[in-house]
Amino acid sequence: MKPWSAKLPLLSGRALAGVGAGALVGSFYIGTGDIAIATKMGALFGMDMWWTFFVLGLAGWTLMDMSARYYLRFGRTPLSIFKEVHPVFSIYLFVTVVVTTIIGAYSQWNTCAHVLSTLNPGIPTEVGGALAGLAATALLVLGVYRRIELFFVFALILLIGLFALAAVAADAPWSAAAAGLIPSIPGPESDRAEWLGLIQKNAGSMINAWLILIYPYTMIEKGWRSSNPLGQARILQRSRWDYGVGIAAAGIVALPVMAAAAAVARPFGIVPENATDLAALLEPLAGSSARLVFLVGFFIAAWTAGIGWMVCGAYAMLDLGNLKVRMESRSFRIAIALFIAASASLLFLRINPVYGIRIFTVLLAVVFPVVALVLVWRISRPDMGYFRWSLGSVRGAVVVGLDIFALAVSLFVGWGIMSRFF
Repeated sequence: MKPWSAKLPLLSGRALAGVGAGALVGSFYIGTGDIAIATKMGALFGMDMWWTFFVLGLAGWTLMDMSARYYLRFGRTPLSIFKEVHPVFSIYLFVTVVVTTIIGAYSQWNTCAHVLSTLNPGIPTEVGGALAGLAATALLVLGVYRRIELFFVFALILLIGLFALAAVAADAPWSAAAAGLIPSIPGPESDRAEWLGLIQKNAGSMINAWLILIYPYTMIEKGWRSSNPLGQARILQRSRWDYGVGIAAAGIVALPVMAAAAAVARPFGIVPENATDLAALLEPLAGSSARLVFLVGFFIAAWTAGIGWMVCGAYAMLDLGNLKVRMESRSFRIAIALFIAASASLLFLRINPVYGIRIFTVLLAVVFPVVALVLVWRISRPDMGYFRWSLGSVRGAVVVGLDIFALAVSLFVGWGIMSRFF
């Protein structure tokens, strides 16, 4: 078959509804970072920056697409690409996976604890965070992939509904949402530095260095594999819809958060530092129920993101160790137990979270361009068969353009983050 020549039928209603892995992917992107960025965007610019979630999400979608194409072509997970480049990458990946997973999960447990202590000041941070982590561990260790996938579908629907209810109670300016989908640059020069910084931070959230490699692991769990190009093209078609829904969910969740901030913070010139501050602003204007609903949604977002970090880290560790990549495997459960023990321990050590975030951010800033460069290097080679780069058709040219766009955005993210620290 010529590259990108398959004429595939439209997806069936059943395939369109089967977005379980997409919901799982979406939960990885919707964490404390995504909510904090949406809060600040809403307080400063209303809903004018809503478009960034979808434009930057397209880059994340493309990087995930490259990893899925590689898996379908060779039956090997994306981390195998890095092993192909040079053995030293295995050590580099091991260190980065361990550090970012522990710190990433810790930041989510810490947020869960902060929400619990906001609702009940008598709950210590260590206790609240550890309980959140242990509940996540129980879900993963005692569950199976299909049930957990279904759980994330309901969790995603629930947190979108909770944030929307809080925004409605705050009388959010929904009419401005449509205009927010049109890319624009703020007028005053003083706003542009803040605007550019928010775009870089949002890109770092939407193009998460490890989570863009997650989808082939879910394909392994589902048994999505074919030996012929047409079958592979059909699987890719369904996969693209699946993880597209997951990434788009980050933008959908951001809308009510931005709308709430635009309603209760922007008119007064207040810029909340985090989502719990936004919840406090909701109470006098929208009532205590709106505050409670928003905090519950924020807790679910942080908790599911913490689970996402552990799942992705466990998958990566099994992959690097050439072990069976299955959620029901003993190795997976051991990896989960180790990650929860390490991440929860940081709560009791009372380490200044600023130091952890700095290490976490710098590591990810280095990983962003490396992941993109290696993916583009591998995916553009002629042995990709049906999925190889080709300018012989409109579809092939679009694929090449998207791959290059994703690489450019990743380089922009890495440069932007590094320039803020060094």
